[in-house]
Amino acid sequence: MPKKIRVYELARELGLENKEALDLCVALGIGVKSHSSSIEDAQADRVRRKADAEGLRRAVQPEAAPEPKAPRPPSPPPERESAGPPAAPAPRPATPPPGQAPAPTPAPGPESPIPPRPRLVTSRPASEVSPPPAPPRPAAP
Repeated sequence: MPKKIRVYELARELGLENKEALDLCVALGIGVKSHSSSIEDAQADRVRRKADAEGLRRAVQPEAAPEPKAPRPPSPPPERESAGPPAAPAPRPATPPPGQAPAPTPAPGPESPIPPRPRLVTSRPASEVSPPPAPPRPAAP
C-alpha cells in the first residue's frame, strides 16, 4: 500500500506555509482541498521537486506574523475593601475657574424616538406544545 502524507506535514518538511504547499499541489494538478488532505508519496515527491526548482524550500517554516493588537485603555485599579465607610467623592466647583469660559450646553432639539425592537417570536416543536383547551360543551336540556 502506498504511503500517504498530509499537506501540512509536507509544508512543515519544506519550511513552507500551508497555503504555499496547497498552491504547489494545485499547480501540479493534485486534487487537494485543505492542508489536512492526504497525498500519495509519489505526489509529495513531485511537490518537493517543484519547491526545489522554484527555490521555495526553507530551513524553517515561517511563523505567522502576529496581528497588531489595538492598544487597550488601562483598566482602573481594583477597589480595595476598607474597614470604614467609603469616602465621598470630592465636590466639584459649580463655577469654572477664572479665565475659562463655561462649557456650552447643547440646545434642546427634537429628539428622534428610537423605535422599539420587534419582539423575537420563537416557536416550539409540536411535541412540546400543549393542545389548546377544548371549547365548553352546551348544557344538556
